[in-house]
Amino acid sequence: MAAEQSSWHVNDVVAYDLMRELSSTVQSRLVENRRRGDAAAHDELLEVRGATLAIDGYDRAAVDAYTQQLQRRDAQLAQAVADGV
Repeated sequence: MAAEQSSWHVNDVVAYDLMRELSSTVQSRLVENRRRGDAAAHDELLEVRGATLAIDGYDRAAVDAYTQQLQRRDAQLAQAVADGV
């Protein structure tokens, strides 16, 4: 009997895990912004959470595209902290 082949590969799992970890980092930064009084951070936090949950882990292109989006946003948030904003 032949074993069924999974449509996920190890590198796909790693990419998905990286996306989820990066999403957590962005969400954490947004929580901190909210605590500092940025009311818009709450709405963005909900958007990031919802968008992360909506990503199909089997769609590598979507995972990669969303990871890039999260990387850009994380860099922006980190820069704002460094600038004292």
